[in-house]
Amino acid sequence: MNNKLRYIKTYWVFLITISTLLLFSCSKQENKAPEYDIPVEYKELFTLKNSGWDIYTGGTYRYGPSIIINDDESIDAWFAAVGDAYGDWHELYDKTGSNSAVPVSKHGSVGQKFKADVPFWGVKVISPNWSGKPCGLTFKLFKWDDNTMSYSDVVKQNPIATAKFVNYADGEKIGVTNENKFPPGTYLWELSESLTEHSGVWLRDGNALGVTSYQGGIIVRENRHWQAMWAEEKTSGDIFWDQASYQHSTDHGKTWTKEVMSLQPTEFSSDHYSVCDPGAAYWNGYYYIGYTSTENIEMTQNNVYIARSNHPEGPWEKWDGEKWSNNPKPVILYDGDPKKFGAGEPSIVVVENTVYFYYSWNDKGTTTRVSTALADDPNWPSRLTYKGVAMDKSSITGADHSDVKYREDIKKFQAIHTAERMTEKGYLVIWQSENGIDFKKIGEVKKNLMPGLHNCGWSGDGKGHIKEGLQQYLSYAYGIDTWGEWKTRWVQISW
Repeated sequence: MNNKLRYIKTYWVFLITISTLLLFSCSKQENKAPEYDIPVEYKELFTLKNSGWDIYTGGTYRYGPSIIINDDESIDAWFAAVGDAYGDWHELYDKTGSNSAVPVSKHGSVGQKFKADVPFWGVKVISPNWSGKPCGLTFKLFKWDDNTMSYSDVVKQNPIATAKFVNYADGEKIGVTNENKFPPGTYLWELSESLTEHSGVWLRDGNALGVTSYQGGIIVRENRHWQAMWAEEKTSGDIFWDQASYQHSTDHGKTWTKEVMSLQPTEFSSDHYSVCDPGAAYWNGYYYIGYTSTENIEMTQNNVYIARSNHPEGPWEKWDGEKWSNNPKPVILYDGDPKKFGAGEPSIVVVENTVYFYYSWNDKGTTTRVSTALADDPNWPSRLTYKGVAMDKSSITGADHSDVKYREDIKKFQAIHTAERMTEKGYLVIWQSENGIDFKKIGEVKKNLMPGLHNCGWSGDGKGHIKEGLQQYLSYAYGIDTWGEWKTRWVQISW
């Protein structure tokens, strides 16, 4: 988790240019995995039947799987998936065309005529400032109700909305909004009063139906338009980093239903930056997903959140500290070094009437903590009681988050995680507990694994139980060549 800080901020530049996120591949290719000797055998340990097959090769990532095996042996699986941008925007340009930054001072003003056929909340322009140089612009919005009027006639009117922007962020969406919405109609937005030569707007190649772009009051040549947009509903337009995808399989993971982006951040809320590392469970008619998010733009100082739904694909209610709603608040609040990863990557197990809620707590070391609550309490997130450090992985090189299950055949809790993650010799570590609170390392699995593995998960039923005689599975992300471009592996477990 921590290492993705280097990647995510630059990789988004590419991601936001694609119109849809890539979907899972159902490839069955049998890539050759490195062979290692398995250390001391334990009767409780498992092996991997073979190296498995890829279920995602889409070019970005699906990692940190949470896997439920249903009574009919069908499979529900959730993964951390690459994020998106908030808002349903009507672009006034061709998103596929190449673009260039143009100083507004070059023309004195730039503008764009467009039509909104429904009431709308706001109109914005994406404005560069050449990597943080001093800048400033005035944005004006005019009605253009009379088609016989010229551009100069329109801008002589009083604008219906005006906003000034000084030293805005590079690439910020600047513009005007109206909580009560602007009425449908034809409009002209204009940027003018440039404070410096580094106050600009993006000009993009390509056609845009019903749009006319201007520079200095003169129509821009055909098939070039300013990079502006309008939105019907209130939205920041900001990027969120991760979301949770969902898929279903009825043939042991060989093929999967179409991917659904099931659980997403809530805009303007505590989890608005990300929904990552889903940990799913099911009991008493609800699917629960614990997940990681933060209010720190540095992607550190993470907290743990909970959502629930009657259906595996959603829609979801989020715990708000008192009840289930759409205003999420953390159920585990990190209070350590703000520069560290913090809390997250949850895993849920229910034994008898107790919820065992496991989560990473990475501050001075790499650990997994556990809190418990009563499973028959619908408000159990508010009753979580801290029980201590379940696993201290600080001495294990490259250890990441633990996925915990309850083995019904031996009546013990077992946890797995990867070590030497994202290296050629990555492997699995297994821990065990009698009471679900105190874990000891009991073994390793090093055979039939792909190089560069990380963020693994294994299957169980809705309560996180591994049932004797029922085929179980391991899944993980892997890849070494390009950061953030990982495949997802699926493999059968042999006991």
